[in-house]
Amino acid sequence: MAKPVGRWHIASRVLAAAIPGFLLTNTAGILLTFLLPGDKLSAVATATILSYLLYAAIILWIFSVQRLRTVWIALLSAVVVTGGGAWLMITLEAAS
Repeated sequence: MAKPVGRWHIASRVLAAAIPGFLLTNTAGILLTFLLPGDKLSAVATATILSYLLYAAIILWIFSVQRLRTVWIALLSAVVVTGGGAWLMITLEAAS
């Protein structure tokens, strides 16, 4: 039988979806804009649509994972990786 979930447990998941989940969606969308082929306008439009799908998947994942620590570590790690990749792509484009 599943253990009852407390109020703070749910609040932490909502906070994880709201802040790092949203940051992950944005940094992944920026990174996708640089990685998708085609002209810049098409890449931005496609990355935006994919970001909505990604955010929905992130929220579903946050509430399906059993350990709260796993949620926070994975989200923050993914934000660092995608944010670093996006920053690198922006820097490389500005340098060229």
